Amino acid sequence: AAAAVYLSSNEAAYVTGQTLHVNGGMAMI
Repeated sequence: AAAAVYLSSNEAAYVTGQTLHVNGGMAMI
């Protein structure tokens, strides 16, 4: 939920064309 709040805020205005993986630092191999 924190990532969604950040991305909808004015501070994330420079984030364009990015793929953000919100997975707590865990990755499936």
